[in-house]
This record gives sequence, structure tokens and C-alpha cells, in this order.
Amino acid sequence: MDLVINDFVGDAAEFGEQWPLRKRFIWLTDVANYDTGPEQRNQILEQPLREWPINWQWLETAARNKLLELFNRGKGRYNSFLYRDRDDYECALAECSVTAVGGETTTQLIKSYYPGTAETWDEDKTDIVPGTSFAPVVKIDGGVKTEGTHFTLDDSTGIIDWSGGSAPNGALGAGEVVTANYRFFFRVRFEADSHMDIGQQQDYYSYENLRLIEV
Repeated sequence: MDLVINDFVGDAAEFGEQWPLRKRFIWLTDVANYDTGPEQRNQILEQPLREWPINWQWLETAARNKLLELFNRGKGRYNSFLYRDRDDYECALAECSVTAVGGETTTQLIKSYYPGTAETWDEDKTDIVPGTSFAPVVKIDGGVKTEGTHFTLDDSTGIIDWSGGSAPNGALGAGEVVTANYRFFFRVRFEADSHMDIGQQQDYYSYENLRLIEV
């Protein structure tokens, strides 16, 4: 599903808490211990998985009904949907730089986390906020390129297609630097196939231990 949970569930006036207040980063490390020496650590993930625990303590009936609809349209864990993280939803130009090898006609939008450090990692970004809501600014070597004239952008994959003629002959030259400023969603699902519908008092409900899992 391409529903955005932030838009679907309504505003803070209905939910009391518009955003989940907690976020968990999950890394996977295999640790082998030896009788005769130090441990060996093997990194399994190149980037963290994210989890957002949600606790809505007081929901009016209209908000509760929207949340139930989203959960049931998601069929529990089965369908994924979109989530806008309040702290991580935009890529600035310095974090979104890709240097061309030469000859490629497409560029995958990325975001670099902690660039310039030994611990940096790059994430491919998909599910881009469409230009009708936040128009990406895309440049080659500092020169602004126009969507629809110089390139096309697939919002679902985050892939820029230059084959329409952006760079000379529609292909990037070796060493050309593509930068972009854009916004994105995380694709998530519910962590469980069931959750408790709790009526606190007439026309007020609460939900505990709802979790969104990055997929």
C-alpha cells in the first residue's frame, strides 16, 4: 500500500501524539568467543534496521476508527505502507552525492549517514516524496537540472533516469557529481498480526505496544 500513516491517522488534535516518540536502531553482529583468545565480531548488516514503538494513550473515536482501518487494510503484518520519520525525512545536498563512473544513464538516490567518518554508510532511498509535495533539487557538478526536461525520477524506486538527454547524449561523464535535495518515506509494516482495542472510557481509546518495522 502507498498509504502514508502520518496523513492517514490525522493530526495531533485527534491522536494526542502525532508522532511516535521513540525509535530503535537494530544492528546485527555475530560474536564468536574462543577459549584461548579474544572474541571475533562479524558485522551482518551494512546499515541498521529501524523500529518505531507507538503508544497512543488517548484516542477519540474518529481517530481510533482510522487506526483500526489502517491496521485492517494492512492486514496486520502482511501489507507495508509509508511512514515519515520526524527526525529523518530529508536528504541535504552534502549527504546525497554520487560520483559517476562514466557512461551510466541512471543514478540511484542515496543518503550518506555520518559522511566523512570511518563509520559512514550509504542507504539507497526509495519511496520519494513526489514533486507535487516537495520538488527535488537535482544538480550535476553544481548545475541545476530540471525534471521532465533533463531527467525523470521514479518516486517509488528513487532512480533518476538521464536517458532523456540531461548530460551530454543522456549519459553521465566520468567524475561528474550528482547531488540532490529531496524528501523520502520509510516503508514499514506493523510488527504483529493482532493488537488490543482498549476502551478507556466512553469515546476514548488507547493503544500500547504498537510497533512499526522497517522493511
